[in-house]
Amino acid sequence: MVAGPPGSGKSTLGRALAKAAGAVLLDQDVATNPLMQSIADLVGAGDDLDHPALRGPVRAARYQCLLDIAVDNRRIGRSVVMVAPFTSEIRDPAAFDALAAQLSPARVLLVWVTVPPEVALARRLRRNLPRDRAADLSAVPAATEQVPPPAVPHLAADGAAESGAEAARLVAQAGPATRTGTPAG
Repeated sequence: MVAGPPGSGKSTLGRALAKAAGAVLLDQDVATNPLMQSIADLVGAGDDLDHPALRGPVRAARYQCLLDIAVDNRRIGRSVVMVAPFTSEIRDPAAFDALAAQLSPARVLLVWVTVPPEVALARRLRRNLPRDRAADLSAVPAATEQVPPPAVPHLAADGAAESGAEAARLVAQAGPATRTGTPAG
């Protein structure tokens, strides 16, 4: 699992990790944003994919879609790298454990990606996605500094580092695959 604040480099690092590990890449934005945008249009949320009308059941369904695809790939022996904010799951150990149980017996590792606030802001301005245009970008630096690290075990990643090198470092740090949920060694 690759998580981090908006603009931290989750998708870029997720792609590099999937390549380095020979895993299937499951990026929540790629897998669900077209459907989310259609739902947002139907409920009058515009480009705001964090709109209150899209929280709750819609959020749960979005994450379940990602998990179902991951489980399907695990059933045929494929490792997966899931990229999403996982905001609730990384703040609540019980929610994280419930997510990991759906992927059992696979080992689930969380990679937490961070960058300096000014890097996150510059990336969001550069990518110019509808969700970024809908956000109050003037608040990004302060908001990025206030994002607490996960309340569950995780590997720290530097989203400003070269993604291939950072992925190789993380794969080495994770160690050989085990079924215990923790790196071997």
